[in-house]
Amino acid sequence: MRTPRALRRLCEREVRTLELDLPFDAVQMCERYGERRGRPIAVLGHPLPAGVPNGVWLVGEDADYFFHQANTSQVHRDQIIIHEFGHLIAGHQLVEPAVAAPDDMPDEATSDALHRTCYDDEHEWEAEMIASIIMGWAAEANATAGTAARHSSLRGIQRALGGHSRWL
Repeated sequence: MRTPRALRRLCEREVRTLELDLPFDAVQMCERYGERRGRPIAVLGHPLPAGVPNGVWLVGEDADYFFHQANTSQVHRDQIIIHEFGHLIAGHQLVEPAVAAPDDMPDEATSDALHRTCYDDEHEWEAEMIASIIMGWAAEANATAGTAARHSSLRGIQRALGGHSRWL
């Protein structure tokens, strides 16, 4: 199991160069990370049934899919998405890639995937720590730096002047 310090370094390494805007947007982080690695991440809200996790990462042939509970608050949604992102950057892949995109998967395959909760406690702890680290940084940046400028040149100046602390 990685230490909290090692997880912070992992987050910094993986997220620092994404040039994220403020206020923080978990979906934007996933999109930019997917662009950087050349494999998209689709974030999909879905009213997940009771008895299954609030979020699930499915590996497709050409993309990764983060499903999150649609019926929840924005903060909880972001925590769920970043938790799944944490599994990805920590290398916690559970299953072989799906044959097709989730829209094309048979209902029984989707149901099986949603009921798969085989991560061990160490993996869950790591993913939750990663989510907490990123959420904490985002809250600090949102509170101290304000909103990112709309124009890319102005965002660059904002960053150069220290307007975005941590990785932003």
